[in-house]
Amino acid sequence: MKLNAMSIMAPVALAAVFVGGLSTAAHADYYDNEWIESHYITQCSMSAANPTVGAISTASAGYGALNDWRIGNGKADSVDCGTQGIGTVGLLYGYHRLTGAGRSNADLDGKAKTALSTFFWSWVRNANNQINQAGRIGFPTSISYDTNGNIVSKGGGSASTTAQILIAMRKYCQLTPNGDGANYQSQEYALAHNMANYINNNLSSWTVDRSYAVAAYRGFANWAKAVGDTATSTYFINQANAVSTQLASAQDTGTWRNYYDYLDGGNHGVYNNNNVDQTGFSPYEFNARNPGETYAIQTASWWDYSTAFNGDHLTQQTGRYAGGVCQSVPAVFGQVYPGDSFQLADAEWKIARADGNQNNQYNQAWWHYNFAMGAYGSGTGSGCWVNSANVDGFIGGFVDWTNVNTNGQPANWQRFIDTSGYMLVATEELAFSNQVDWSV
Repeated sequence: MKLNAMSIMAPVALAAVFVGGLSTAAHADYYDNEWIESHYITQCSMSAANPTVGAISTASAGYGALNDWRIGNGKADSVDCGTQGIGTVGLLYGYHRLTGAGRSNADLDGKAKTALSTFFWSWVRNANNQINQAGRIGFPTSISYDTNGNIVSKGGGSASTTAQILIAMRKYCQLTPNGDGANYQSQEYALAHNMANYINNNLSSWTVDRSYAVAAYRGFANWAKAVGDTATSTYFINQANAVSTQLASAQDTGTWRNYYDYLDGGNHGVYNNNNVDQTGFSPYEFNARNPGETYAIQTASWWDYSTAFNGDHLTQQTGRYAGGVCQSVPAVFGQVYPGDSFQLADAEWKIARADGNQNNQYNQAWWHYNFAMGAYGSGTGSGCWVNSANVDGFIGGFVDWTNVNTNGQPANWQRFIDTSGYMLVATEELAFSNQVDWSV
């Protein structure tokens, strides 16, 4: 049943919770919610920002790495390299918003500046973390480290991962709290150029990979223009436009208004293993397609109300979990994810901004957002947001998913920094009406 727009939850600030040991202030509004998640991301850092990390060499490969969830045992043993990029983008926006409003404090100031500086100046630049392909520099899908910051295992290179990190590097130039943006822009331009070349040489036909690539190309083109490399800037603008056009070929023009997961060798759209996943809205989330185009409007409505394989809704329609977004249908139907819900909220906010809020899309974005912000252990919303210390003694992050049929959840440590990053991005847009354009 299609929901009446008037029945959808309106934007609200969440109830106050006491943040024991971190701050004397109650966290009762959007700034304070951002404080929790910004602080949480810093506690994933393999650096002095995180007090559970011992003294490690600043020259070690793991110095400055961001664990997927947090370093509870002193080593970054679960580092998804692209997830780090998303987490740092969220931290840059969240911390910038807090300091602009005078809502940070000395504790967060030191930890945010350290976590960001060590990631961008140490981890990204350490050749041991890179994949060197005849001078083109990429990054692996994952790396794990021991307690001394030495690499234990390392995945293969990935254009998608490299694009996410390049996007984050561009944002550091613009939003760094360390006063080093101009220096980073100048000094790391050659590395960024080699990364753009790596993406260009290794890009797959997957929709989400191409979406990241368009954002990375456009951001890097602006970087090149800023340092006076006009020819390179023009080249990558053209590459971004070409890949964006390729994405249009992945639009499903049948009953479903969604993007295929990838295009095969014959340029035919494919849903991987006959599943629909959040690939479908990634071109609008990551500013790879025009959010004002007709297909974007149709995609937003389809994700909100329609069904896919087996008649499964992509968004939970009614009940406690209404507004929750499935990550993959039918593979994990019944599980709704706060991360995917924040991502769809981001995409829909951008679509609403571009098309004049057709079909009340702003309200739909809030529908997904408010679902995701349900506190852990509560009886409302996702029940995934760890906003107090009664879970494992550590505040922040979102447990990965909730099963709508059993109310089951994974272990409470399974809360990942990209979800926190997506929350900070969505809050910047929904609560503060400031677009996070991944491509500038």
